[in-house]
Amino acid sequence: MRSIRTLTAGLACAALLPALAAAQAAPQKLRSFTDSWYWGAKGGVSMFGAVAENINAPTVGGEWMITHSRVAMYVSVEQAFFQTQGAVYDPSSVGSARIVDVKDSRRYNAQLFAFPKQYGSFRPYAGLGFALISIRDAQPEGTFVSPASQDSVLQMVNDASSRTTPVFTLGSQYDFNRSALFVQATAMPTKNRFLINGKSTTYMIEAGLRYNLTDAIEKLH
Repeated sequence: MRSIRTLTAGLACAALLPALAAAQAAPQKLRSFTDSWYWGAKGGVSMFGAVAENINAPTVGGEWMITHSRVAMYVSVEQAFFQTQGAVYDPSSVGSARIVDVKDSRRYNAQLFAFPKQYGSFRPYAGLGFALISIRDAQPEGTFVSPASQDSVLQMVNDASSRTTPVFTLGSQYDFNRSALFVQATAMPTKNRFLINGKSTTYMIEAGLRYNLTDAIEKLH
């Protein structure tokens, strides 16, 4: 019985040797930053000005990054959680402003990142692109003098609930094995006819983890 156990253990170890050897060899390939697909998760804070207050909203999101040698294509989605108020023009309301209850927003973001230089495991980067910011829920307050007035306000609320804006990003990531920790700051000018940010720019500070899932192109060794 002991011989059978010893033989079984020996066969199991022999079967695992190729996998262990492959696991030791694989990181050199998979750790390469160049021509890789990174998937990531992140959290942070979104800062903007509403009608009567400044908002610091917790934010979570996911991202996808395809790298070359010193540039990368970057796509992400973020959700910000908050409750505040905005306003749209309504001549039938006091002060010609109809208050709108606003809840949460979502951002769809696409940028081109540049990684100009590497300092050991650190890679600073800068990004430029566009984002679509959409309010998840917006409800005008009060009653309306007529159905036509209500339809007009609802249309203005709908038009002011989303905005496309340029995005500017500065960040840095720290590489280890197949993963990378990162922190980045983003600025988005959203001053034009938007339920939030009527007089200011949206800023985001985020941190998270990226994982080098696979090569973007087949590499020959």
